[in-house]
Amino acid sequence: MSGRGVGQDGGTAEREPRRRRDPQWTRGALLDALLELIAEGAGEPTRRAVAERAGVSERSVFVHFADREALYVAAAERQAERWQALADHVPPGWSTARKIDALLDQRGRMYEVMTPIRRVGLALEPQSPGLRRVMARGDLWFRDDLAAMFAPELREAPGAPLPGGLLDAVEAAASWAVWDHLRTRRGLAEEAARSAMARTLRGLLG
Repeated sequence: MSGRGVGQDGGTAEREPRRRRDPQWTRGALLDALLELIAEGAGEPTRRAVAERAGVSERSVFVHFADREALYVAAAERQAERWQALADHVPPGWSTARKIDALLDQRGRMYEVMTPIRRVGLALEPQSPGLRRVMARGDLWFRDDLAAMFAPELREAPGAPLPGGLLDAVEAAASWAVWDHLRTRRGLAEEAARSAMARTLRGLLG
């Protein structure tokens, strides 16, 4: 019995170096390390800090990513995929009030996690076409999610398909920018921020 235990431990110890030599594992570890450091408030971590957190050599960063922009773009894509996978489906057939509550519960949790990463992305976006594309795709996903969720309400609104219509107003009212303003500038607690945004959305959607 003890022999099997030693064998299992030894097998784990032997597998770890092999896993670290796997290019996909190393690439993923670097992306996770960057996202973790940003989420912890590190701003724009150095390559050395990212490599140390990932437990790999600094040279690995250069091997897997052509430059700093490529690293940040890949990290943004990885995080966007995670957020979208975690988003709960809100049936359009629910009542408007129930959908608003579900939306803000979901988005509030998501916005709290994404805030440090979003801020870094916005700071780097002007100099990074790749980040602009990733962030634009994320914004479009959020908009499409709202359009599907509130399809019954939007169909009944006059001028909804036009620029400046109801969907644009709903998108703005449910945005990260509004959440960040309420949480950071106004100093509201999460529940109070959700309440303020819910009031706006109820006014728009009825």
